[in-house]
Amino acid sequence: MAVALTILADPRDHSITRTLSAPTGTTLLKAAHDGGIDVTATCGGRGRCTSCRIKFVAGTIPPPTLADEVQLGDDLVREGYRLACQCRLEEPLTVQLAPPLDEQAFQILGAGPSVARTAGVVMDSGVAKQVVKVTVPHDEHHQTSDLEQLLAAIGREPADVGPSVLLGLPTALRDDGGLVTVTTFGRRILAVERGDTALMKFGLAVDVGTTSVVTTLLELESGEQLASVSSLNPQAVFGGDLMSRIAFAQFNPVNLRKLTTRILGLLNQHIEQVCREAGVLPKWVYKVVVVGNTCMHHLVLGIDPSHVGLAPYAPVMRHALVTTARELHLKTAPEAQVCFLPIVAGFVGADAVAPTARSSWDRARACSRARRPPGRRWRARRSVTGCAARWARSTASRWTTTFTSTRSVRPPRSASAARGSSTCWLGSSTPASSTRPG
Repeated sequence: MAVALTILADPRDHSITRTLSAPTGTTLLKAAHDGGIDVTATCGGRGRCTSCRIKFVAGTIPPPTLADEVQLGDDLVREGYRLACQCRLEEPLTVQLAPPLDEQAFQILGAGPSVARTAGVVMDSGVAKQVVKVTVPHDEHHQTSDLEQLLAAIGREPADVGPSVLLGLPTALRDDGGLVTVTTFGRRILAVERGDTALMKFGLAVDVGTTSVVTTLLELESGEQLASVSSLNPQAVFGGDLMSRIAFAQFNPVNLRKLTTRILGLLNQHIEQVCREAGVLPKWVYKVVVVGNTCMHHLVLGIDPSHVGLAPYAPVMRHALVTTARELHLKTAPEAQVCFLPIVAGFVGADAVAPTARSSWDRARACSRARRPPGRRWRARRSVTGCAARWARSTASRWTTTFTSTRSVRPPRSASAARGSSTCWLGSSTPASSTRPG
């Protein structure tokens, strides 16, 4: 049996209401989430915080639970406040959401306008563009295809071509007299565009954190940062920390899908915003590099993180992964390469691998070890940190030829290097001079 629930969504304006219908026995928190109303539940709806508190306006106020009394206190309980995660819908109700907590403004540390220029490196993202003139098939006695003519024009053997490229191929070849720009990544053709768009080559660096998400748009030739945007992670309504989100998604495909949809929706908003600010079409974004802790990594990919939260905290995968924007429903070029950096173990994710491998940290540690007297405590510490760093670099070296690498670059000395490190993974960083790092 369905019961009506009316929610006053804005405490300052009671004219803004939403009326929902939910089965009897549903918690008010779940009813609100199912109805598309974001009621924050920092603890994941387990009655361990006050973020989902509501005030009863009409209907029978249920007796307080132990969680209500512990978290809210006697005064708020007497005023009609309850935790939405503890109240179940038994009859038509009208409730008011608690005033939202004021969000603090925050700034994200960046790496400056151009990573390549300040670090003295030449970018090589692996994304290449070639302008060619293709002769479309015209002789019925010489059977060929649009794709064969294209491959002949660019001088390649049969390549890996995605379905989205084939869909637009006939129009692209015939709209501008056969003049097209072919975008490739290794043997894979990412896009075929009419006319000359050789200078339009962009990438994204994405840092998915538990609290905030940062997306930076870069020009792939110079490494120049064109635009950057940051937002609070929208998954926070289902849990403010990693363990709360893991508990929310644990062995529950529906809740897992909610978390994945939230973060991918935010990434698409970021893509639209940075492209608009820089005057760039999203279809010119051909590469995306994503870093984050192990839980965020799994949630972006839609992988169940349940066992990450249980001993021995084993992730589903540790190796680097390359997929396409089409498979993740990202609004860039459909065949854009989306690269996930490797995971070390447990909660040591790609966000730790990126700055480690980028700054050649383990080699700097090796130099400092040579100047330190050996000691038992020092040896124990270096065995852990050194092995982790060497593992990160050895793992990076195995997939460097696949989509990215960082070689022989003097570590940046600015504090922004760590936060901006993910941007460097958009391309192979080759030193402009032969000077070795000190």
